[in-house]
Formats: sequence, C-alpha cells, structure tokens
Amino acid sequence: TAVLWNDGKSDPAVDYDGAREKKAGINWCDYYVQWSPKGSYFATLVPSKGVILWGGKNFEKLARFPARGVDFVVFSPQENYLMTNNNDRNDPEAIKVFSIQTGELLRAFPLYPRDFLPDDPSEAQQIPPPPFQWSYDDNYLARMGTDLISVFETPSMKLLDKRSLACDGIREFQFSPKANIIAYWAPEHKNQPAHVDLIEIPSRKKLRQKNLFYVTKCSMVWQEDGDYLGVKVTRHTKSKKTLYNNLELFRVNQPGIPVEMLDVKDAVMAFAWEPQGSRFAILHAENPTSTKVNVTFYDMWKQVEPDKKKGKNTSADSNNNKQSQLLAEVTKVQTLENKQCNCLFWSPAGRTILLAALGDSASGTLEFYDVDSRSLTVKEHYRANQVLWDPSGRTVATTVSQPIGGGHFKFAMDNGYILWTFQGKQIHQASFETFYQFQWRPREKLSSKAEIDEIAKNIKKYERQFTKFDEAKRRRQRLEETKGKRKLRSEFRATMARLREWRARQKVERMELLGGYDSEDEDNFVEREVVVETILSSKEELVY
Repeated sequence: TAVLWNDGKSDPAVDYDGAREKKAGINWCDYYVQWSPKGSYFATLVPSKGVILWGGKNFEKLARFPARGVDFVVFSPQENYLMTNNNDRNDPEAIKVFSIQTGELLRAFPLYPRDFLPDDPSEAQQIPPPPFQWSYDDNYLARMGTDLISVFETPSMKLLDKRSLACDGIREFQFSPKANIIAYWAPEHKNQPAHVDLIEIPSRKKLRQKNLFYVTKCSMVWQEDGDYLGVKVTRHTKSKKTLYNNLELFRVNQPGIPVEMLDVKDAVMAFAWEPQGSRFAILHAENPTSTKVNVTFYDMWKQVEPDKKKGKNTSADSNNNKQSQLLAEVTKVQTLENKQCNCLFWSPAGRTILLAALGDSASGTLEFYDVDSRSLTVKEHYRANQVLWDPSGRTVATTVSQPIGGGHFKFAMDNGYILWTFQGKQIHQASFETFYQFQWRPREKLSSKAEIDEIAKNIKKYERQFTKFDEAKRRRQRLEETKGKRKLRSEFRATMARLREWRARQKVERMELLGGYDSEDEDNFVEREVVVETILSSKEELVY
C-alpha cells in the first residue's frame, strides 16, 4: 500500500508507503484502505486486529479501533464517526460504530435486523444485508428493516423517539446528500399501489408521495446538491410479459415538490446526474443486452427566449428578462447514437462525461465527451473494470484490478491503472502483477457556488497568477532534475581552478629551467601567414 502525490502534470511520486512501519518490522496495511469524506483521515484495515487511522503531513498514527475480521469501513460525512463491518452473519456485533474523536465504541449491531431474513436458509443466503446510511450532518444513522426504517440519533445511538419509522413493504431508502430527508420506495403492498415517499427527519413529516402502478422495480438517484431526485421505474403491462421504463423526477427544493414523468420507450441501463448542475444523462437501447446503445442528455430547465420590449430597459427589467429565460420543464438536450458503452461517469466539475465500456466482455472503449462544446475524444483501456475521477475533475483514472480474496488472475498482465486528463490525453500508466485498489483522496469544497461563479468571471486574472505559479514550479523541478549535472559541473570548474593556481605557482621554476624563457608570453612568438594551396580534384577534357 502506497500513497502517491499527483499534480496532473508530472508522474505520481510516492508520498508515504509505510517506510516507518516497515523499518520497525510492522505491516501498516493487510487489506483494503479507505479515505475519509473530507480527506482528513486515511484508514488501513488489518483484519486480525481492526482499523488504524493515519493523518497529518507525515501520516502519523492517530487512532486504532478494535474490530476483528473487519471487511470494510464507512466514515460519516462530517468525519465524526467510523463504522466497521466484518460481514459475519453469526456475529451479534458484526457492525460497530465508533466515535473518531474519543475512540469509544458507541454501539454494535448484528449483520441483519431482527426478523429480516426468511425462515428458508437457502433463501436467506441469497439476501444481502441492508446497509446503514448516514445523514449529511452526522446527526442520524438509519437502516432498513421489515416494513420499517430504524433511525438512530448520534452520539447516543438510540432510536429516534424510541420507535422506528413505519414504511410498509419498503425495498430501498436513501438520505438526501444535503438535507435530513429520507426517500424510499415500496412496491404494491396490502392493496396499496407502489409509491415513492419523501420523509423529513426528525419530524417524520411526509413531504411528498408519488403513487406508481404496475411497478416491477425502482432505482433512486439523488443529485449531488440534493436539488433533484431521479427515480428510474421499471414497469410491466397487465400481462407482465413486457417491461418498459419511465423516469420520475422530483424538484425537491421547489414548493410542493413537483414531480415530472419522462417516458422512455427503450430499456434504461444507466442514469447519472451532472454534479453541481441540472442536467442528467441516461444510457438506453431497445434491447438491454445490445452492444450498441444511445446516450441522451436532458436538462431540468428549459431555455425560453425573453420577450423583446421596445425602449430602454432598466437594470431591474434586464434581470427579470434574464430570469424569465429559464422554465421549469424537462428538456431534451441531445442524443449520441450507437455508442459502445455500459457506464456513465460525470466529471465532478460537470460538463465532461466519460462513456465507458467496462467489464471482462467489454471492449474497454473510453469516450470523453464535452456536453457544452460537443467535442468527443475516443481512447481505450483494455479490460478496464473501474473509472475514478479525482475530486477536481481534471484527472480521471481507469483501472484493471482484482479482489484480494482471489480471482481475475488471468488478467494479471493487464493489472494496473492509467491516468488521463479530462480531455482524454494519457498522462501516466503503471502496471502491477497484483493490483487490488485505487482511491483518490477526497477534498473538502471550500468555495461556495457564488464564489466559484465569481472566479469564473475573473478567470483571466487568476490564470495569470496560476501561470506564474506553474512556471515557478517547473523551474524548481528543472533545478531538481539537473541537480546532479550542476554538481558535476561545479566540481569540474573547481578542479580546473585548482590546477590553474598550481600552474601559476610553478611559473618561476619553469622559467628558470627554460633559461628565462616564458612560454606564456605572447611577445616571444612570431606570427606568420602562410597560404597553402591544395588541389582537391582535377579533370582533363579533350576539346575538338
């Protein structure tokens, strides 16, 4: 396990690789690793002992949390709590929640809630454990049970109001990324239609309910800022022989939370919101198993041309006209047809999206698409199985990795990662015999949207500053790269100066040996110019 520094312009350099622990004969990581959401902590897993937290400039050991057999960890969004899981169905304390500041074990849970699994062991073996989810502000931790959601308050870890939230037939729930709102869906249950509900916590107030009919399955996706919720609904006909899709789009921050339905004739295989924006993309095809698919982009707002008024407009009128250009209506932006991809990955900065064909049977095609300028760059990473954007959106990594537990050994020659710019230019490639995990360090967003907009307006001013900074950095790099040559040059010059001084000290003795003749005095030499003609070639011709 190694932590590398990457600036997107030069090859990644090792920042820390556990050298201090290796010197002491200790292995600082035996399993997977995990960064905290803001990048303050770096967790390494040692299944025989537990979880170790590292931090600071020199990656000092900050804390240790005992969790034998730990399989993975989850940090709370504000980095106040750490949850460990060993995936042991027989362990009554399979899941543990710790306070990061105090190291105290707040509460332990079994892998499954009470009465969650069916009596049939074969059926129970196929059901995955319902995951815990944190609220955005760390105040609540929730898990789905049978017809309920258990919401626990922090740090007491007691049930909110001493009772669970009743949700008949619940199949899935998600916390909003920016508010204490729970979204969940349930299929038809006890003569009630399928529905998607938005519940406010802690008041338990139902903010919105959308009833759905002939539902087979739903998938929910929150937009990063919590402004929108997208629900992909897979429906069936009355005969249940034909499946079709539609999208239910919730405008969460508008009064009454209006919902728009978008019908899609094709099968929808992927749905992704643009971060910090109002656009989304769907991947669809007539047949779900088709190798050629279409990618369509939509916007939650429609651009409307303002009414042209005669006469001079005041600044207030201009602002009103500018605001009237946006209408709350889902609008199709464009469609890219016949693409070889099965996954969509928006850049965290928005605007750029990566259309990737991932998996063993896929082609590994990577298409970098700028939605604004509509420019497309096509690359390839054979057998890539993961795409990871860095938090700035300037660099993206594609990887070929294998699980630590084994498998994928036939791809050992392909294991490794490639770093690309957001424009699709390859900047670095590394290969490994065994490669298990790649993670970017998250970064906390320190600038508000208004501040980012202000920077965009004055980008030329900041561009000059950063250009000067980049030039200074490149100068330091050149000095560092030529450090050895400059040292050799200095040593050579010092040696020449020493020899010249030594020769100067011998001048008197040298003149005495030559009978007073100074071989370095130019007056003792006579200059003559001598012209020497040399025939380089000659040729004889007979002229008649």
